[in-house]
Amino acid sequence: MSGTTDGKEGNDRKKGVGASTPRRSPAARILRILVPFVISVALLTYLFSRIDVAAVADAITLQIALRWLFPLILFNAFTLAIESQSLHRVVAAAGAHLGRWTAARIKAACYLLSILNFLAGAAGLSILLRRRAGLSLADAAGQVFLVSLCDVGAVLVLAALAAGFLQSDALGIRVGLIGFMIAVIVLGFLFLRIPTPLGLLESIRRLEVFRAPRTARISLLAELGALRLAFVLSYVALAAALFQAFEIEVSPIRLGLNVAIMLVVSALPIAAGGLGTGQLVFVELFRGLAPEAELLAASLLFSLGLISSRALLGLSFSLEFTREALDATRSDVSKT
Repeated sequence: MSGTTDGKEGNDRKKGVGASTPRRSPAARILRILVPFVISVALLTYLFSRIDVAAVADAITLQIALRWLFPLILFNAFTLAIESQSLHRVVAAAGAHLGRWTAARIKAACYLLSILNFLAGAAGLSILLRRRAGLSLADAAGQVFLVSLCDVGAVLVLAALAAGFLQSDALGIRVGLIGFMIAVIVLGFLFLRIPTPLGLLESIRRLEVFRAPRTARISLLAELGALRLAFVLSYVALAAALFQAFEIEVSPIRLGLNVAIMLVVSALPIAAGGLGTGQLVFVELFRGLAPEAELLAASLLFSLGLISSRALLGLSFSLEFTREALDATRSDVSKT
């Protein structure tokens, strides 16, 4: 019965049934692009209205920037290797092949899109996986979705461990709430993987985008979990190097919890490259460790360093894939 239903849904998609989404006007698309930049400018304006701009500029010295440059280079190389291995493994699990070198270039190509919007980066990556690994678009999106789920799980595990050691609240986030979010992810995996038919919910579970997390072997999930946890911990290490460059002391536990919160906020598609939101959260989370001007300077160096290094990777390391991802994603967006 489910096979008949899946076939009918596939035919409906081919015929365009249920896909008559009204196209956005050019003005709406332009507004959609501009809103994150407006939010970033507004938040940065607010911060600079209460923090002395000259003090922020004085806090960023050439010596500090150079001291942090080597950890930044190591971070980009390490995380790109993790991204490459993750994509290589999920594509292999889908029955296709994607070399690690090609996977690294594809991921680097999508950095430019991710800087503007996390969702746009995921969409561009799905399109490139479809073209380079020979997957269907739904299957490619499912592999990207699986990796993203493991990212969320790794961030929540780090936050839960750090909050548990602190044994206190941090900006209203309680250990119980973080534990609840982890439980939701676990229950979500159980919902997708339980062999018992779920009646009306079966059609949702059988959506193509959920096929990767639904069918992935436990060994693959464990491997992805370890890779993505290493990915998240590399952010903590980079932040630790940043504080060391500014000679600001911070406990590893507080650093781990705050970086986990920052990663969640930076993934929200509300500001360009996380600028503005990242600075506001950074200053509030680490308040009291150093003057606000120094914290804002450290946050700006952190964000601008990541944005510029990843933009450079996207432009010089995989220019042909970047152009393909931008064109294909723009074409896909114009149809919606």
